[in-house]
Amino acid sequence: MIRRFRKQENRGDQSAGKKNEQRKLRFGRSLMSRYMLLILCAVLFVPVVLPITSFIYVLVVNNVSKSSAAPYGDVTHISNLWSNESKKLGQAAPAKIDDRIKQLHAKYPKSSVYRVDENGKTAFILGGEGVEVVETPINGSTLTTLKWPLSDQNKVETRIPAVWDASYSMAFMKEAVYRDPLTVVSFIGGGNQDKGKGFMVIEVPRYLLQKSQSNWPMELLYLGLLMTIIFLFFIVMSVLFFARIRKRLIRLQTAMITPGKEGIPLPVDIRRSDEIGQLEDSFNQMVYQLTESRHREREEEQFRKRLIAGLSHDLRTPLTVIRGHMHALHKEALSDKGISSLSRMESKMDDLSGLIDNMLSYNLLASGKYTLKLEEKDVLRIVRETAAAWYPVWEKEQFDIDIDLPDEPLIWNVDEQGMRRILDNLFQNVVRYAGDGKYIGISTERIHDRTALVIRDQGPGMQQEVGAKGTGLGLSIVDLLVREMGLRKKVDSSPEGVRIFIY
Repeated sequence: MIRRFRKQENRGDQSAGKKNEQRKLRFGRSLMSRYMLLILCAVLFVPVVLPITSFIYVLVVNNVSKSSAAPYGDVTHISNLWSNESKKLGQAAPAKIDDRIKQLHAKYPKSSVYRVDENGKTAFILGGEGVEVVETPINGSTLTTLKWPLSDQNKVETRIPAVWDASYSMAFMKEAVYRDPLTVVSFIGGGNQDKGKGFMVIEVPRYLLQKSQSNWPMELLYLGLLMTIIFLFFIVMSVLFFARIRKRLIRLQTAMITPGKEGIPLPVDIRRSDEIGQLEDSFNQMVYQLTESRHREREEEQFRKRLIAGLSHDLRTPLTVIRGHMHALHKEALSDKGISSLSRMESKMDDLSGLIDNMLSYNLLASGKYTLKLEEKDVLRIVRETAAAWYPVWEKEQFDIDIDLPDEPLIWNVDEQGMRRILDNLFQNVVRYAGDGKYIGISTERIHDRTALVIRDQGPGMQQEVGAKGTGLGLSIVDLLVREMGLRKKVDSSPEGVRIFIY
């Protein structure tokens, strides 16, 4: 039956291995693909993202600037417009020139326009909205004054004489470059060149014009803030990526160290089909295999216990019959050799009977059917009484007996019969397996702040793994009784002998 279970386990392991080999992880769902995407974003951040972001930012800024520009445009726009219009009017009659100037004034109603003919006389004046036009007679002529209300609540005056002489015209044109309002003077028919047909002037308040220079410090600041936001976004995404991995690994670690009802961890939920998902799936497969193995072990243990119980019961009947016949042989006349053989047979029968008792005891202890009655007892008294019962055996085997126990009682919470069984098995183990040393020592010793009972021999010693499990069925029963009574057992083995501590 045990072989059948092992074959099934091997087949289960092979099938599980085949299933694992058949699983393939798609690259697009793997953590490697996401990590490579993060690395690619980091590599392309400066050479690609920065230029693209700058280009988009410039487009947005230009569009915003155009949408929020002043209705009259900038200085360059007004200057070019006025110069081009003056060139076009080179062959036009004065009335047509005045009509065109009126049209331009209607387009820019807050501007003031006027024209001076080829003789230097002021021929035409139109004041802008909000501009006060004052005419003052001087020496038989009229001086026209344009009073401009500017954005800073100050007023600027433009004096337009009825007749322009050369000196006034030169001074006016020099001052026009820096004036507010913006003053553009253009010669009719020539633009910037005097064609002898007079000139025309347009004045526009500078607050109505868009400044040509850009506010580059603020734009640079905005660009830096945008790049910082993109960089922080990349950092946050990286942190979230690794934090999510860490969270899943901690969840898996918690599942590994948290035992279930049977001492086996519980399976975990597989949420994603990536590398960690494969690790979780492998962990679940291991849990399933451990659970199946635990069930098989229990079945094997139950089978073994039933086998031991059956064998122990079945062997007692023929042993009883054999003992009866051996007892009958004692009544017969036997030779010395026959009496010796019969004595050896009885000794072996006693050993076999003891082995059957040990098998039954081990089976009862392992199955939890052996009930212990724990009471406070003087362990040293039990040791002395048990050792006294073994004295004849030790003396027969010519053992050197060294018993050094204190007079004060040592109270432990034990089952008296169980404690005697422990001592009997340990003493029997010394006689059987350490008889060559011809020594047994019984004493007490302090270990881990507790008083321990020490049983020593001078035999050949035993391997560490054998000392931990027990030599034969007797020490296995000792281990079970020690555990059930809440005691501890420590084995110190060396070539000079074995020391067994019970505390």
